[in-house]
Amino acid sequence: MADDNKIPTPYNIKPDGKNKGWSNITVQRLLASEIHLGYITYGKTRSKRGQVELVPEEERIKVMGTHEKLKTPEEHEAIMERLLKNCMLNPNSRRNIFPLSGLLYCEKCGSRMRFRVGENKKQGQHWSALCYHQYKDGSKCEQRGKVMDADFFNALYDRIIHIDPNILREIELHGSRYNDTQVIIEVKEQELKKQKRALDKLHESYEEDMITKQVFLERKAIRSRQIQKLEEELKDLRKVVVDEGNYPTVEQIYERIGEFRELWSASVTSEEKNRALKKLVERIVYNREGNRVELTVCYK
Repeated sequence: MADDNKIPTPYNIKPDGKNKGWSNITVQRLLASEIHLGYITYGKTRSKRGQVELVPEEERIKVMGTHEKLKTPEEHEAIMERLLKNCMLNPNSRRNIFPLSGLLYCEKCGSRMRFRVGENKKQGQHWSALCYHQYKDGSKCEQRGKVMDADFFNALYDRIIHIDPNILREIELHGSRYNDTQVIIEVKEQELKKQKRALDKLHESYEEDMITKQVFLERKAIRSRQIQKLEEELKDLRKVVVDEGNYPTVEQIYERIGEFRELWSASVTSEEKNRALKKLVERIVYNREGNRVELTVCYK
């Protein structure tokens, strides 16, 4: 209708300056915008070290403008709920791109879960997460699937932005181990230097005939073994530091959660939501016992 009436879109422009026309995404983003609630938001982006980055939502300035409001908070909430349901079966879903594609894993067998589109009278069109893993003996994984509805995604969103205290403790433990290992490395590096200086002095003593050859060989063997042992220990410790250093800190996790919230709120399609999740999440482990579904979020 908008294209037929020659109404230009607000930002859907080709590089040559021509209007591309109204797309589903253009319409959905306009429907989701808080501008039509009457709000104006300042400071969505900032420049840092020559690069533009998104500002976390809680740090922005949102004020009520003087322009005409086009919807009420109740209408906005209804629109957002409808958009969330629609995003489950958008064109990207037909290309097998879902919000959790490549991220959802079964706790019972460890396999990546798959998604199936279905339809019934009660729920209409919907899609479900299922585990299709088959063991070597021919038996199938006993994991039960789940319809991925709005309630599921609301629960998942809350789980992601509110970090489990156990996960926080694990992250802090990794950081503590990293710091402890670095201290041990520094101590052993000093000890290694000391042993090498002692070996150099031993050679000088032998060359100046201050000790016999027999004493020199015996002391040299002891020093050499100590040096070799320290070098092997340092090699192993440095590998631990590399592994621990790649583990995120609590501060990094919170920073990524802020970025995720921004990307998720701006996402309309399943593909966009999938990209938002993959910025923050390594995998989501799924398990269902009866009607209870447990989701464990593993952060990057």
